[in-house]
Amino acid sequence: MLLSQEFVESGPLQDRVNSQSLSYPERIIQIGEGNFLRAFADWVIHRLNQTNRFQGRVVVAAPRPHGGKNITNLNHQDGLYTVWLRGVQQGKTIDEPEIVTSVSRGIDPSQDWRAFLECAESPDIQIVISNTTEAGLAYKPEPFHSSNPQVMFPARLTAYLYHRYQRFSGSLEAGMMIIPCELVEDNGVRLKELVLQYAADWKLSQAFVHWLSDANCFCNTLVDRIVTGKPSLPPEDIEARLGYRDNLVTVAEPFYLWVIQGDDRLKQLLGVHGDNSLNVHIVDDVVPFQLKKVRILNGAHTAMSAVAHFAGIETVREVVEDSVVGHFIRTIIAEEIVPALTCQGITTKESEPFAEEVWERFSNPFIQHQISSLALNGLAKIKSRLLPTLLDYVEKFGDSPKLLAASFAASLLFYKNADQPGEKWIISDDPVLVAEIQRIWEEDNQTVEETVTKLLSLESVWGTTLAELPGLCQYVVSAVQGIRQLGMRAYLIKKGWA
Repeated sequence: MLLSQEFVESGPLQDRVNSQSLSYPERIIQIGEGNFLRAFADWVIHRLNQTNRFQGRVVVAAPRPHGGKNITNLNHQDGLYTVWLRGVQQGKTIDEPEIVTSVSRGIDPSQDWRAFLECAESPDIQIVISNTTEAGLAYKPEPFHSSNPQVMFPARLTAYLYHRYQRFSGSLEAGMMIIPCELVEDNGVRLKELVLQYAADWKLSQAFVHWLSDANCFCNTLVDRIVTGKPSLPPEDIEARLGYRDNLVTVAEPFYLWVIQGDDRLKQLLGVHGDNSLNVHIVDDVVPFQLKKVRILNGAHTAMSAVAHFAGIETVREVVEDSVVGHFIRTIIAEEIVPALTCQGITTKESEPFAEEVWERFSNPFIQHQISSLALNGLAKIKSRLLPTLLDYVEKFGDSPKLLAASFAASLLFYKNADQPGEKWIISDDPVLVAEIQRIWEEDNQTVEETVTKLLSLESVWGTTLAELPGLCQYVVSAVQGIRQLGMRAYLIKKGWA
């Protein structure tokens, strides 16, 4: 039986659905119908509704024509769908499907532009949420047609806001809270720039442009949750487990984090204030949260990439379970990354709980995160995720971090490509930068010290010269020699890092 409101009301699922939440008014327009928003933002709204804090529902609009299938499925299921939480939380394995009731209906603006604009006429709908992927926050010139759908997401949003501006005669009280969830730094600022660009292109009134800035809040955000999509089980097994058929069921890890740069008005609108049991934070500045995520979670991924490769490890979970490499990476987090964050005003008391959550997430038995994927565009990742930690560590301690230096050495050997006879692996990175690294490795008649010094001096790769940082060249040289002579695992054991 297909999941639907009728099926819920027929009896079997009544104890799993809060029927009151199905009658809440529409208060959010969401541009984006994919797995992530349904398992993240809509799930959070669902949880807020369970405690009567938000008391509103979400209208979901497809940002592109190919999103129509999800919209059709949403409407066939009366907005209901399942988020299946699978992972580890506080040491316990979580394997729990949950019916989400926060979505009222779906709209495909490509087919029904009028229905989309009608949402702009509702005084109850005061929040816009979006996720159109990084590619969605982009500009392409297109003409303005009040009665025809715009193509690009920022253009659609501009048309939506202009319709609302006209409907409410420019009232400041009609302004929207706009919450982009695209994985782009300063995503709120970027989206506002794009909307203003379209307003200028279309020669919309200066009064509207002022209203955009004065009445609306474009919020920078940080979102964090791994959503893997449909369960990797046969359809009949999924239906047997759920007790119904769901064409939109999606799997997500238990962990989630939503940080929104907003004000008291947004706290009141969402019901996120005072005692907040959800991991949703409305703050003055998202940067401290971004730093923790990039340096601890993403930094640990990058630090383990080449090390795990040389140790013959294929997934992130295997790193956690490995007594040698796992201990090495966890020590990097605890003794080098977390202490260095204090240079950015983030205390160890703030960082350590997040670091513990990250390690628990890495151990998720339901997610097979391939080490090979961590190496994609690895040079840029090293530059953005590890070098800031390296520089802050030097500032704090007057010396370079020894374990990160060993990870760095493994990365340099990885880019050498064929370090051992007959062994070669694929490198997916900037070919110009990779060629520079490999050229230095291939130079004749030079010592390891000379090679490493040249590699650390590549400003084109690192954005600065690293060769003169205290101790770094010495530590990298020692690690390169040790890894070559002993192999990765034996080298870590010899150094006492396992």
